[in-house]
Amino acid sequence: MSGGLLFAVAAGGEVLNALDPDTGAQRWKRNLPNGARVLYAGPKVLIASDDGNVTALDAATGSVSWSKRLGAMTSVWLAGPEQPGGGRDVYVSTHTTDGTASQVSAVDPATGAVRWQVRTQGLLDPVGVAHGGLHLLANNARGLTGAVVRIDLATHAVRRTALSVGQLQAEATVGPDGVVYLIGISGALTAVGAEVEAWRLETAVAAASRPVFDSGRLYLMAADGRLIAVDAGAGRLIGQTDRRMGTGQGTYSATVPAPVVGDGRVFGSAPDGAVFAVDAGILPGGESAEPPHLRGRGAGVGGVVRVGQPRRETSRTAPLSALVAIAA
Repeated sequence: MSGGLLFAVAAGGEVLNALDPDTGAQRWKRNLPNGARVLYAGPKVLIASDDGNVTALDAATGSVSWSKRLGAMTSVWLAGPEQPGGGRDVYVSTHTTDGTASQVSAVDPATGAVRWQVRTQGLLDPVGVAHGGLHLLANNARGLTGAVVRIDLATHAVRRTALSVGQLQAEATVGPDGVVYLIGISGALTAVGAEVEAWRLETAVAAASRPVFDSGRLYLMAADGRLIAVDAGAGRLIGQTDRRMGTGQGTYSATVPAPVVGDGRVFGSAPDGAVFAVDAGILPGGESAEPPHLRGRGAGVGGVVRVGQPRRETSRTAPLSALVAIAA
């Protein structure tokens, strides 16, 4: 949603459709350049082409507000949340051609003006804004994330927190307290605070979606259709749904869509073609809140590793109940 309209682009599509959220009627549409990224920033919709040109549209009408060159083919974009006072920025990290550094910029989506720029070491990909900072993953040329970088939005100071173990092809999200949660193809879900790595949960999930944070919990989808819930504070598995694989060939997806949280439910999509919902309200919250009928189930996810503490195994991997199939 942006500017009161619902926007849709089909996977691999070349048309941006603006729809009335009540009726589904098309209000306007616009053709997209190949490889373009669409960012939704309140009353503006930004189309960032892979050549670095950015076009801002009025979200309500589709008319062009401004157009200018702000990035390059190596740019990675992020639409930030609304800030106190009503301001909102769009962030872009442009990697240098030699692969050693990145220039990170904050752009005013209303005018296209660059508010500030920071150049720092590493190939940085922005993942979220929270707790007064822009959070980025620092990657090498092979796609291995070795650190989390935080840029203070007020002072533009850069702080880097190294990972104890690098994450390949990492997906990440940021909690409201500024903790970054990331998972790579190794299956290690890791929480990184402002100064140190807080915990690491071995999930044994080789292909997972971007984690989603909501009400102290992390939700992520596995490529086999499981929805997994994790206590964000303790790094403990809360539960998981059953696998939902299709019966035919080619049902495994290497690209896993992230779940969506809304109206007290967590929505996921699975390789069998189902879109399903889990009642988030029934999930236990915290180590001691696990109800008796969920205790002692077999483990499907490994233990938690904490910095400065011995490895601790956990076997609480209860399946989530109250599964509602919406489409199958």
